[in-house]
Amino acid sequence: MSYYNIVNTLTFYGLDIALLSAATCALVQIAKKTFLKNCQKKILTFAPFVTGTVLYAAYFVISRLDISCILTSFHEISERGFTVGALSTVVYVWYEQFIRRDSSATKNEAVISTLIAGYVPTDEVESAAKRIAEAIQQDVTGEGAKKTAEILLTCSDEGVTERDITLLSKLIIETLAHINVQTSS
Repeated sequence: MSYYNIVNTLTFYGLDIALLSAATCALVQIAKKTFLKNCQKKILTFAPFVTGTVLYAAYFVISRLDISCILTSFHEISERGFTVGALSTVVYVWYEQFIRRDSSATKNEAVISTLIAGYVPTDEVESAAKRIAEAIQQDVTGEGAKKTAEILLTCSDEGVTERDITLLSKLIIETLAHINVQTSS
């Protein structure tokens, strides 16, 4: 990203939105690792938007020194709060894709981790991905999807059906096969 793009983004969103987005990102990550660690991933999707709206509302009230402005400017607060949450989500995705590197995980493990993230508890994703990658690598019978399903059955979240696991197992095998074909050619 060039200097011009960064300045343009800050001009569009405003420095206050950018700073609140960074704070939102940090608070959501802390919450995910503490009291929201057992929360379903679907619910966590909304955390940056709720947190961003709450932070922007607090900022709005403090900057105007008037709590009644929440009622008169509800539309603006909710719109800007949603913007804070959206920018926070974008910042987190940028971080995950370009900055954070897990040197201990192989390429296959990283792909598997991404695919199983919503089906396995957050604290077990890496170990499950490693076990699945090892099982697939050691498989000589062509039963990789079956072995993957067995591993997923032992560590999946509540509410994940056998059908979901079967489809996810096939998706993992197909994705890895496609990636490995692409890298070998």
